Formats: sequence, C-alpha cells, structure tokens
Amino acid sequence: MDEQKTSTWAWTSLGFGIVGALVLILSGYGYQWNWWGLGTAFTWLLPGSGVLALIGFSLALFFGFTRHNNPEVKGVGITFVGVVLSIAVMGTLGYWFTEAQKYPPIHDISTDIENPPEFRNVVPLRADAPNDTTYGDQEKADLQREAYPDIETLYLEQGYGEAFDRALAAAEEMPWEEIVTKDKERGIIEAYDKLPWFGFIDDVVIRIDTAETADRSRIDVRSVSRIGRGDIGVNAQRIRDYLETVQK
Repeated sequence: MDEQKTSTWAWTSLGFGIVGALVLILSGYGYQWNWWGLGTAFTWLLPGSGVLALIGFSLALFFGFTRHNNPEVKGVGITFVGVVLSIAVMGTLGYWFTEAQKYPPIHDISTDIENPPEFRNVVPLRADAPNDTTYGDQEKADLQREAYPDIETLYLEQGYGEAFDRALAAAEEMPWEEIVTKDKERGIIEAYDKLPWFGFIDDVVIRIDTAETADRSRIDVRSVSRIGRGDIGVNAQRIRDYLETVQK
C-alpha cells in the first residue's frame, strides 16, 4: 500500500499561520528598528497579519472537511499548529482593538490637572516627538477625570526631604528605561520608559512639594506619550504603579 502523503492544505494552513505570526511580530519591531514607519505598520502590516491568519484558519477548516471525506489524509498535527498560530494572531489583534475602545483618545495623564508638573530636562529628548508637553484643554481634562478618577495627588505625612528621598527610591525601583533628572532643590524627578514591541517612549515627571504643613508633603505625577493620540491606558497605569510603590 502506498504511503498517504500529508495534505497540501495542511502545509498551506501552517504556512499562512507562520507568516501571519511573523508579520504581526515584525510590524512592531520593524517600526522600532526603523525598517518602516508607523503608518505602514498600522495600515498594512497589522491588518495584513490578520488577513493571513484568517486565510490560514480557513484552509485548516477546508482540510478538516477533506479529511472528513477521506480519513486517511495525513496532516492533523501540522494543521493544529497552523490553527493555533492563526488564532493567536487574530486573538492578539482582537484583544488590542477591544482595549483601544475602552479608553479615551488622550495620552497625557496627570494627578494634578489644574497645575500639571512641567518637564524640564526631558524636553530636548522630545524634540522629534509628534506630541508636545502642553497638557491640553478643558475637554481633555474632563476626559481624564471621567476615565481615571483614581489618578490623584498623593499626600505623605512626611517632611519634604524624606518625601523626596522616598519618591526617588520608588522611581529607581520602577522598570523604567532611565531617570533623567534628580533635582532635590526644585523637587523634580524626570524619567522615560520604553515600551516593548513597538518601542514607544513615554516620559514621566514627578513633582514633590510641601503641603499645608511642614511635616506633610504632596507628590504629583505626570506621564505623557511621545507619539499617538491615545495610549490604551498605559500612562494612567504607570502612575498607579508608581504611587503604589511609593506607598509601600
């Protein structure tokens, strides 16, 4: 009896799944490595990876149909891997699309909306950034209040010196890329964080000041994306994580 060959549909399904996964991964890293622009990544590569994954998944279904009619056809394991890859790609795209709908189109978050901490030494690093450091108008402030009501000034029952040291220690504990400023005289700490995959960079400024009394201090934090209209909640979460670290 001749050995049954592995179905061409199985191999093709796997191929589309692999290529779709590679395109998805490289869409971000390619932008980070300056292989192509953000428009190419978002307009062509990300949707393209989804199309490739969908084709791979459809071919897997077709393989299942042909095998139902001919149980001797080989390639179940190969097709399974292709299906897993295709579902992973489509699931990843679906997850991030859903996440994007949850958050307002803002990228500048501050615990003090009325008087946001100002960037100093970070400003030159943002020279080529599409987004500036202007906080925004009342509409954006209202959007932040509605979306992130928990992002508020942190008060410490400590004097200024202790509060600054505590704020700096927390900043150094964070998994940020680099701390740029440690100005105890002015009460300013600046840093930036680089996100994985696309390599987007967000800047952080922390302001420490005395509160109503000498033995009470306040800490305000602002986190701003260098690129992008929205941030999918990343800046707000960064502020939460930092303030939680300060309070440990």
